[in-house]
Amino acid sequence: MKLEIKHWQMLRAISELGNVAQAADALGISQSALSHRIAEAERRLGGKLFEKEGRRLKLTPAGSLITKATLQTLPILERAETDFESNASLNNQVVRLGVASYSCYYWLPDFIKFVNQNTSNLKIRLVASATQNPISSLQHGSVDIVIAPGHLATPGISQTPLFIDELILVTPYLDPLSSKDFIEAEDLRDKHYYTYSQTVLPGFEYDRFISPSGIIPQQLEIVEMTDAIIELISAGLGVSILSKWAVSAALKTQRISSTKLGSKGLDLAWSALTRESEKKGSPSKQLATLLARWYKTM
Repeated sequence: MKLEIKHWQMLRAISELGNVAQAADALGISQSALSHRIAEAERRLGGKLFEKEGRRLKLTPAGSLITKATLQTLPILERAETDFESNASLNNQVVRLGVASYSCYYWLPDFIKFVNQNTSNLKIRLVASATQNPISSLQHGSVDIVIAPGHLATPGISQTPLFIDELILVTPYLDPLSSKDFIEAEDLRDKHYYTYSQTVLPGFEYDRFISPSGIIPQQLEIVEMTDAIIELISAGLGVSILSKWAVSAALKTQRISSTKLGSKGLDLAWSALTRESEKKGSPSKQLATLLARWYKTM
């Protein structure tokens, strides 16, 4: 074979995350190193994998073919390794866990402790890249379970209800908007507004709160990491609408403040997503059950 595993992983990362910066982040290398890796793969193959389209990379027809093979093959190999780990030791069943939409993991240490107290054979491996493409990650087998907000009904995916959350306006600490009982979309008109996604998701803030009002914030900026949005807001640079669960750690430390959306608020249900093909009692199904039990104690 002309390519090494690092090249196949590179192709998947760029395909799933959409740009070089995020792909380099997910792979744990610099953008420069990723560019060199692309060039090396193209030299070995004797052709172009990508072509530039503005500031983005677009797959060539030949690149699309090999990337399609990558998305089909890598999860099979990774799953084989995980299955080997599980079968090699009854006390080491690895479950790959991701979180959809919001990149927040403050809760993870406490949940791992809960898992360790209640089982002796489940080990959690975090897959941060699942945040951007949760359903695809599950379908391709690169992750075993995803904690996801909203309603993501998809053929072949099972949902285990976890808890009811709330979408809230997040502001700098003690911002004037935080003293209001609730806000309306009009309050966002002149604000610098951060959003974590370019995609309009059904059941989220744009669909249920901003769009129906006909009012769009005049200064809108996309920042694709929840933690980065929190840092910007705590520095007084803008506001955002986020999951209360996702920002609860920052709320507790009084780095930010929050306000309800509309007089009735906007609820947001979270679920654990797994593949329907998983057998009852499989490691991922066990972990979904443990997540539901843990959130009932919170």
